[in-house]
Amino acid sequence: MKKYNLFKVLAITIFVAWLLILFIPGSYIDYYTGASVSTGIYSVGIWGLLSNLSVSIAYFNGIAVFLIALACFYAVLNKVEVYNNFVGKVAGLFKGKERLLVTITTLVFGILALFVSDFLILLAFAPFVYKVMKELSIDKKIILSSTLVAALVGSMCGIYNSTLFSAFQLELNTMLLVKMILFVISIAVLIILIAPKKQVLKTAKKITSKTSKKTTKEEEKPKTVKKVTTKLSNKRVSKTIYAILTILLGTFGINKFYAGKVKAGILSILFCWTGIPTILSVAEFITVLTEKKDKDGKIAATTNRRNNVSFAVSLVIFILFVICSTIPWESLIENCSVFSDFNAWLSDLSIGEYAIFNNIIGAPVAVDLTLGSTSGIINTFGSWTMTDVAILLFIITLVIALANNVKINDFIATITSGTKKILPVAITAMLISIVLVIMVTSGVNVTITDAILSLTDGFNVATSILATMIGSVLTADFYYLVSTVGTVFNVVVSNQDYYGVVALIIQNIYNLMMIIAPTSVGLIIGLYYLDIPYNKWFKFIWKLLLILLVIIIITSVVVYALI
Repeated sequence: MKKYNLFKVLAITIFVAWLLILFIPGSYIDYYTGASVSTGIYSVGIWGLLSNLSVSIAYFNGIAVFLIALACFYAVLNKVEVYNNFVGKVAGLFKGKERLLVTITTLVFGILALFVSDFLILLAFAPFVYKVMKELSIDKKIILSSTLVAALVGSMCGIYNSTLFSAFQLELNTMLLVKMILFVISIAVLIILIAPKKQVLKTAKKITSKTSKKTTKEEEKPKTVKKVTTKLSNKRVSKTIYAILTILLGTFGINKFYAGKVKAGILSILFCWTGIPTILSVAEFITVLTEKKDKDGKIAATTNRRNNVSFAVSLVIFILFVICSTIPWESLIENCSVFSDFNAWLSDLSIGEYAIFNNIIGAPVAVDLTLGSTSGIINTFGSWTMTDVAILLFIITLVIALANNVKINDFIATITSGTKKILPVAITAMLISIVLVIMVTSGVNVTITDAILSLTDGFNVATSILATMIGSVLTADFYYLVSTVGTVFNVVVSNQDYYGVVALIIQNIYNLMMIIAPTSVGLIIGLYYLDIPYNKWFKFIWKLLLILLVIIIITSVVVYALI
């Protein structure tokens, strides 16, 4: 029933947006004259409104693909015993220290969002955090706050934003110190407000009391303990030989073949070019050296300890790769072209006239200096999108299934089940974009922004914040917000010295509004997935929203006064 509450909010939001375009004429800013040009009432009607659903699906299906890939990935991962044991160990480590876990999670998501190009990428780690916190009986609203809201706070103060920087001709160091101070204050406020206190203890007590009642009833029944264990091979190998093969030829999985793990060996050969088998081999080599051998100088071919180390290292590699793939390195580091050069090298890699990487893996995006054109489908490392990460997740999901001997029928059933669970969320995330579609195509958001900014002569902090708040809710996509509403600011704010303050306001207010806006894709995903009613979420988060708004206003006024 809680999800119906969310659907009501979404329906009301779409209805209000439709009413706006019925009575408010659209407009756009003429690029050459800088004047606002009215386009009249956008005749969309009920038929046109419904037809825009297909436009929403066509243009914003990337988030749906990403969510489905994420669901399949964790559905298969949940079948792996090593992963479940790891989650249990992490939960056990923070038992009684829930406040510390929430603080660490909030800081990690907030700091990472400072650098990544799209905070929604961080959703890739949210299911893991949710599973750990769920075991500790932490409130769902706190889980959402320590992940999604923390990421939005980080995005408020994001170091580099290509859309914003190009629109207002900004440099990397523009307002950088102000952003860092604002981040420290904002993330501290968030931690103070959401860190679990007595309510966690109360929840834990309730669960304990319910468990104790169930125990008394279950004691009367015969106990059937189901013990899940990892199937380990009884085969033993020479410690010396295995260690040497691991450190010297582990990249190609020779040690795996020696230990009788053919599938693992084949996977190592297939992915040797990535460097991942090499890193795992080094970690395994160190682990093998610390294992005791028997009187014959042999050790077990497979051990739980070795599996746990491999999983932990793989997890770290996965996290670092996903994060680093979306950090715009070549924009942050001056004269850095290492990843573009690497893409060009991969693209040219061939045997005779046969392009190896292009034909087998896919063509990397590369620039032809002779023609000045760009070609390829695999984006440069550092500029990956959700679609790129989704493809990676699909590949890793298959690898996990193969490495853990998941049967084909079980694999299909698992990913089908995961897709069914996430599909309503994915569809909802796409459909809410209909508000963005009708606002951008009608130009009503431009008209509203122009009307608000025109209330005062020139730049004004109050009108700028108000216009951005309304524009953010109506547009709900940062790129389209800047490309439509941002053009109005370019005209109204004639003094370019104020562009840094304008950019700061737009960036801060947009991410702030995404914490509560019913058009916020990230919020809708979080509320739907965690089954949190919108009204309860608003009651929980409004204090943070108000405090952050006051902080942003004060910061903007101070910076404006100093300029």
